[in-house]
Amino acid sequence: MESRDDVVIRLHRIFLSAGIGSAKQVEAVRALGRAGGPEAARLIGQIYQDAFSGSTVQMACIAALGEAARGYPAAE
Repeated sequence: MESRDDVVIRLHRIFLSAGIGSAKQVEAVRALGRAGGPEAARLIGQIYQDAFSGSTVQMACIAALGEAARGYPAAE
């Protein structure tokens, strides 16, 4: 793997290949949050929009988005 985006793409593929609502999907979302960066944040937002309302995956997206944001500089 060459860059953070390569890792993010691989994690997203893992998410897509996992069963809907599975622990594997939840862990892939968490890992996307830890990977951080704009592409991870975009994908997490997309996953959130597509997930069932109130689902474990959607809740994981909220936490992951917060984690992904930690790598961004604060707005002034």
